[in-house]
Amino acid sequence: MILGMLVSAVIAVFGLLVALGQIGHPIDAQLVTTYGWSILTVGVALFVLFAYRRFGQTRRGRST
Repeated sequence: MILGMLVSAVIAVFGLLVALGQIGHPIDAQLVTTYGWSILTVGVALFVLFAYRRFGQTRRGRST
């Protein structure tokens, strides 16, 4: 779970850099910033999923 959280955080940071225009270049006169925002959204969603599963397991383990 921790590895998944770290990888998704890296994906989110990469998406943020692409969205802000720090990485990438226009492809066929299209801006890559829209792709960056979608990569950022996917990275954040995966991070939340892994964090929920990680901390949800510890809570369930204590209650039993």
